[in-house]
Parts: sequence; C-alpha cells; structure tokens
Amino acid sequence: MTIIDKYDEFLELQARYPRSISNDFILPSDIKKRFGLGLISAYADDAALYMLERREGFYKLHFRLADASAEAPARDGTLAAYLIYHEGRYPAAAADWLVRQGVAAAHTLVRHTSGHIMGELSEEGIGTAPAEEVYAMFGEYFSAAEADMPDRAMFDGRDAYCARCADGRPLGILYDMGPTRLVAVSAGSRGQGIGRRLYLAYAAAKIRENKNQVFREWIGPDNRASIAMYRSLGFVPDNTITDCFIRGSQWTR
Repeated sequence: MTIIDKYDEFLELQARYPRSISNDFILPSDIKKRFGLGLISAYADDAALYMLERREGFYKLHFRLADASAEAPARDGTLAAYLIYHEGRYPAAAADWLVRQGVAAAHTLVRHTSGHIMGELSEEGIGTAPAEEVYAMFGEYFSAAEADMPDRAMFDGRDAYCARCADGRPLGILYDMGPTRLVAVSAGSRGQGIGRRLYLAYAAAKIRENKNQVFREWIGPDNRASIAMYRSLGFVPDNTITDCFIRGSQWTR
C-alpha cells in the first residue's frame, strides 16, 4: 500500500478510482491545509484509495473503492465514516462495505421543532469561550500526543458555548462544528445537567435564526449518557436514515 502525504498527489490519484463505492464527496473544505498540517493520511493500492482525517477524538474515513473486496486500513482507536444520500437514494454498496469492515451504524437522533424543543430553552449562565479555553477543555478528552487533536486555529470560539463556576473557571463547553456538536464537561462537574444547559442555549440561538430548525445528532451506540440526555430533550431515534458508521469503543461527542 502506497502512503500519500501530498495533497496534489492525492488529487491526481482520485481520477483512477470509480465513485460507485465511495463517500469522498464529503471531503473537508480545508483539505489542502489539513494535508500540510499532517492531520490527513492517505493510502492507495490496486483496490482502493483511502484518506484518514484526524478529528476530535476519532479518525474519519474517506474512501473510493475499485474493488469491493478491499479492506479498510488498520487504525487503533475510533474510526468513523459518513454517508450522504441524494434524492432518497440509499448508498447500499458503500454501507454494505462499511458493515463488512466491522463498522456499526451509530444511533441517529432527530428532533423537528416549530418554535421550541422539549425542555425550557434558556441561555441563563451561558456565555462564550475564547479559543484557548476551548482547546484546553477538549484537551482533557483528546490527546495531542496521539495526534487526534486539531490545530488550535480550528477552535476560534465563534460558536463555543460555555458554562462557568463562580470564580470564572469553565465547567463545560459546547462547540458547534456545523454537522456535529462537541460537548466537554470538566471531570468534577459531570452529572449536574451542564451538558443539557449548554445544548438548550445552543438550541435557543438556532431557533432565533430559524423557528423551524431541525436538530439532528449522531451518537455512538455505547454513549448512553448522551442518548439519555437527547431523549430527555424530545429527540427520537431516526430509523429511516443512517448517516454515521463507527468502529471502536471511544466515541465522545
């Protein structure tokens, strides 16, 4: 298997592999920058082209297969792959291949709202956090030494919601990355409803923008605490669409 460490080389290789079994149409928008920072690893052989994107606590797998008998590259820790559907078409070949790699479908929870989600929307006691605080809080979860922390610039604080104690120390942070929300609560403050408060503040801001906001969260099958929290907010399992596939026991969002 050939290791590819340059973006231009990766771009040239894509043309050699068909898109019939793939998910590479959801590559990160800053892919060239991430290659330069060493946050992306790519591999190619006769059967497939793979790209592993280091994210917050997991590796995100992108793939194009020339042969459905290909096997995903070995990687310790959590591996996640996402599939997107167009016009109701289910990408069966890609989903079947992921399942054969030992990757299980994650729980998908969805909540449609017209003005509120279940639970009292409140922003009381919730403020913002600068990039330094966000980076430090998530550093409790994700080890930079293991190269699964993003560069500091990704945590710019624009969408970070923060709950603080009386002396100003952050107790928990919710960071909105677009398709996913990352929530970190300090070790001594868990089980006190801080994650719920953070999510209600996030939801309130989204509803101000669009009163018909649809909330969708992808939660690992073993993340029972998060599943219970989202259910308490009125989320229900979406049994018709499976977008996220996960292999590994550590799933922290």
